Amino acid sequence: MRSAAGDDPDSGGTSTPASPNGEARLLAGENTGPTDAAQSVGDSRGKRQRVEGVSVGENRAAEDGKRMLAAEEVALEGVSVGKKRAAGGGERIMTAEEAALAARPLPPKEIPYPKSGTHSEVVAWMNAMDALHNNTDLGDEDSLCNILARGRGRVRVTKSVGSAPSMDGRDMITNVARSIVNVSATEPDGSVLYSTGTIIEYDEVGKCAKILSSASIMCTKEGKLRNPNQKVSVHLSNDTVVEARVMFFNGHYGISLLDISTGFTLVPASLGSRPCYGENIVVLDREVNYALVVSHGSIQCLEYPFFERNHYMFASYYSHLICTGGPVINNSGEVIGLVVKHIPQAAIVSTSIVRKCIDMWNQFGRIAHPIHHLELTTVRMLDMVYRDELWARHSIRSGFIVAEVCPNSTAEKIGIRRGDVIELIDMDHLSTVVELEEFLLSLAWDFLEEKLDSSSTIDIKIRVHDIRAKTSVCTILPIAFCDAAVRSYC
Repeated sequence: MRSAAGDDPDSGGTSTPASPNGEARLLAGENTGPTDAAQSVGDSRGKRQRVEGVSVGENRAAEDGKRMLAAEEVALEGVSVGKKRAAGGGERIMTAEEAALAARPLPPKEIPYPKSGTHSEVVAWMNAMDALHNNTDLGDEDSLCNILARGRGRVRVTKSVGSAPSMDGRDMITNVARSIVNVSATEPDGSVLYSTGTIIEYDEVGKCAKILSSASIMCTKEGKLRNPNQKVSVHLSNDTVVEARVMFFNGHYGISLLDISTGFTLVPASLGSRPCYGENIVVLDREVNYALVVSHGSIQCLEYPFFERNHYMFASYYSHLICTGGPVINNSGEVIGLVVKHIPQAAIVSTSIVRKCIDMWNQFGRIAHPIHHLELTTVRMLDMVYRDELWARHSIRSGFIVAEVCPNSTAEKIGIRRGDVIELIDMDHLSTVVELEEFLLSLAWDFLEEKLDSSSTIDIKIRVHDIRAKTSVCTILPIAFCDAAVRSYC
C-alpha cells in the first residue's frame, strides 16, 4: 500500500544564505503509512461494541489455519471498524457484482513523478499525465464517461481578482496584519528558509504565544524532517527575533504549530470556519524584511487532487511571492485557510481541518490522517450540463468522481477505476472533498481514542457507479490511518 504522504513539489520557502546563530534539537519520526495488514477488506467474527455511531470488530484466527466466518454487518451510516491482526484471518467473500467490479481492466501505467521535484519538471509531468489520459480510449470526446475520467467540464476560475478595499476593509486588513509574523528555519550550513506565520493564541500571564505556519520549511517533499539541528525562529514586528519550539509539524496537511515566549504583548488572529467556493478573500504574507504583502482574490471553483491530498482548495490571486504559510482571510477578518502549496495554483488548507489537527494533537499528542489511495473530485464541481446528465441518466445527484486510483492499492483491487462515481451510503450530506476529509478526520479521532493498532481499518460502505457500463455496485472501502508521532523541540 502506497503511503498517502506521497511526494510534493515546492519547498514552499524562500532560501537565502545567512549565518547560523544557534542550534536546537528536533526529534521527529514520520511513518509513510500503515502496514500491508491494513489493506485487508471487510469485517470478521469478534466482539462488537458501539462507539459513537461506529461499530468495532476484531478478527480472530484459528491457530491451525486460515479460517474466516462471515459476521453480520452492524453499521451506522454505512461505517464499520474492523481491528485486523497480522496473525491470520482472510478476506471478505465478494458478491458476484463485486467480483465483476474488481475484474474490470486497469488504466494505462502512470508516468513516474520527477525525482527532482522542481516546478518546471512537475508542470511538464502534469502535462504528460494529461496527455496520457487524453489518449485513453474512453469513447466519444463528449461522452459523460470521457468527461469524468479526464476531469473535463469542471468550472475553472483562472483570472486573478483584485479590488481596491474600502476604508473599513483597509482597517480590517491592518488589524489582522498585527497577527502576521515571519518564520525562518536556519540550516546548519547557514541557509535560511522563510515562511509566514499567524499568531492564533496568546497567554498574557505566561507571555507565550502559539504560531500557525507552514510545514514546508521544516520537512521535505516526502514529509520527512529536513535536519534535526535546524533552528526555527519567529520574527516580530519590533525587529525582535525569538527562538521557537516546534509543537508539531504535519507533512500531509502541510501545517506546523510553534510556541514562543516573549515579553511583548501580541495580538492573536480570529480563526473562522471553512472557506466557501467563490468567496472573496485576502491573502497576507511577510517579505524577508517584514514588509506586508496583501493579495486579493477568491476561492476557485476548482479541485485538483494531488498525491491523495483531496482536501486542497485553491485561491485565485496574484503575488510576487511564492511562499507558504500566509493566512487566507474573509471579509470579516477571520482566518479561514492557510496557503500550503503552489502546484502551480496556490493550494490552501481549510481552517476547519487545521482546527481538527490541533485538537487531535492537544488530545493525543499525534495526528492521524486517512488513507484510501483515491484522488477525488466532487460531482458538484461538474458543469451543469454534465450534472444534469448524471441525474437524468444515472440518478446521481452528488458524490465523488474518481480522478486517480493508486496502483496495487486495495481500492484498485476491489474494482474502483478512474472515471467512476462513488457515493457514500447514507452520507449524502458530504458534498465536497473538504467535508469528506473532515468526516474521515472524525473517524481518525475514534482511531486514536480507541487506541487501535496500525493494522486497523475503518470499513465504509460505498456505491460504485460505472458510468460506461451503466451499472452500480455496493461494496466496502477500507480506510487506513497514518498516525506517526512527532516530538517537539527539546
